[in-house]
Amino acid sequence: MPWTGLPERLLGPRRTLGVGAWALVFALMSMLAQNQSTVQGGWQFVRTAYDAGAWWQLFSAQWVHLGWIHAGANVAGFSVLLLIFRNWVDARWQGLALGGGYVGVAVVLALDTHCAWYAGASGALHGLLAGSLLSLWLNARRCGAQGRALVWLAVAGLLGLLVKLTVQHLRGDTAMQGWLGFASYYPAHEAGAAGGLLVVALAAAAMRWRGPPTHHP
Repeated sequence: MPWTGLPERLLGPRRTLGVGAWALVFALMSMLAQNQSTVQGGWQFVRTAYDAGAWWQLFSAQWVHLGWIHAGANVAGFSVLLLIFRNWVDARWQGLALGGGYVGVAVVLALDTHCAWYAGASGALHGLLAGSLLSLWLNARRCGAQGRALVWLAVAGLLGLLVKLTVQHLRGDTAMQGWLGFASYYPAHEAGAAGGLLVVALAAAAMRWRGPPTHHP
């Protein structure tokens, strides 16, 4: 069946169970990456290592964290986002948004020579949030009577995210200790959000260009 981009409307415990399964996979992959980084090293992004050829750190760094509290916060954030969008945004749109977030963070790490090190998934999660909100906005008209309310909800969410990122950018102090006990690299949040938006927008444009699926008798 062709993918129309229609939000999945599967309600109830089965969908919630699926969210729990994906959250568990995310947690297990983060734990595995953290363990491998501790044992072998070389997973966290370090500018000097990257300049020497460790290109994989652009992506591996987004699976390791600065301690278990940091990892737990990102797993919790991932789970909350899946729960929020589980009945309104198709899982494939969410996958595109998250993937775009990872790519966006990788790009800013490669280009920002002032970034000496990085670890964590928060940038990619900003991509998941931004891309899912955009997908909700684009596909809300397919949600029946609730479509108008969902459009306003998506717009409000995107504006709130824009305000958050703007405030962080204007503060501009990446050395200030955050609530988790270490400084946050805010450009990753901005790049992740931009990546999630861009990938979802491109996918939506490609679907519109392709046109509606053809139904055969």
